[in-house]
Amino acid sequence: MGDVLAAARAAYGSEFTEVLERARVWVNGDEPAAGEATRLRDGDEVAVIPPVSGGADAGITPAELEAAGLYDPADEHAEQRLELLRYLLELGATMEDLDGARDDLPFLATALSLRPGRERLTLAEVARRAGAPLDKATRIWRTSGLAAPGPDDRVYSEADVELVGIVLLGEELYGEEAILQLARVAAAAIARVVEAVRSAFLVHVAPRAAEDPSGLALARANAEAASLVPGLSHALDVLLRHHFESNYRHVEPLSGTTRGYDSQQLTVGFVDAVAEGGGRLVKLIGDEAMFVVADADTACDIAGALINAVASHPVLPPGRGGLAAGEVLTREGDYFGPVVNLAARAVKLAEPGGVLASPEVRSASEPHRFTSIGEQTLRGFDQPVELFRLGR
Repeated sequence: MGDVLAAARAAYGSEFTEVLERARVWVNGDEPAAGEATRLRDGDEVAVIPPVSGGADAGITPAELEAAGLYDPADEHAEQRLELLRYLLELGATMEDLDGARDDLPFLATALSLRPGRERLTLAEVARRAGAPLDKATRIWRTSGLAAPGPDDRVYSEADVELVGIVLLGEELYGEEAILQLARVAAAAIARVVEAVRSAFLVHVAPRAAEDPSGLALARANAEAASLVPGLSHALDVLLRHHFESNYRHVEPLSGTTRGYDSQQLTVGFVDAVAEGGGRLVKLIGDEAMFVVADADTACDIAGALINAVASHPVLPPGRGGLAAGEVLTREGDYFGPVVNLAARAVKLAEPGGVLASPEVRSASEPHRFTSIGEQTLRGFDQPVELFRLGR
């Protein structure tokens, strides 16, 4: 598609090029995930959708924005605020979108720029179109490392229908459990790539854009960063093919009564429970898993769910957990610092089936019960640290 757009730029000049930078490009009535890297076939129809035909509410007036509490003409930054709102409307925002993100409008640009196509579906509609039971579609979504939204939430698209269809095809070859395990591994890798991109944006781009008090510069920066996603997807596809070609090996079938249960099977509980709780699986280290989540309450819930999942497994020994909270360093999708080290040390001291937490986790998680095990001498820490056993 890039060649077609390049020819159009050359034919129609700078005015068309300027519009194209802010427009959406559809192929056969939908926005392709690969962007300009999309391969076209004879008969494909390419349409440029200019920003004025963006969202369904693109023609709303400043008075309507003011009535909704989104715009105050008396504010000292009123002009810039209105420009930000108009920019988001051009990207396809609806009044519902603006209202839901009223305290975080610059980052709404990311979601708008990433939406594949305009039709929004519920998970039940995705399952029906893909020819899958609803519980199967729900499991696929959770296995992919994403918390399933409510039954009436329209957050899916036709691309998700295709995803479910691909998983169903994979089941025919590998079987259900094997293909879902592959989905878990892929989801963990993708989450790490996303976290690395997010970290690079926050360090190298966001500080400059944040100097604009209206948020417009940050919104544009978010949209520009999101516009690179199709190219990134294409690059990952190319690298995936190269890795398949260079690393494919013949593997003899596993035998034995455990049916190949090993540390990978531990991922079943870890990934599904972490995603369901709103956390993110960072990495697997041998038979250990590291996850992160924004608040201590949820971290305790996830840790308890993981311990229970392992306890109910027919082969695995009891699990142990360690939790710590505080400021961490992030780079390339991974996390570092004393807080991470404290959690890693705590898990070594936990009893089988138990979870130990730092004082910060205990203080920030009032609904949960904790019992002190006293101060502990931990490698890498100058002073003893009091640890607390999480109640079950």
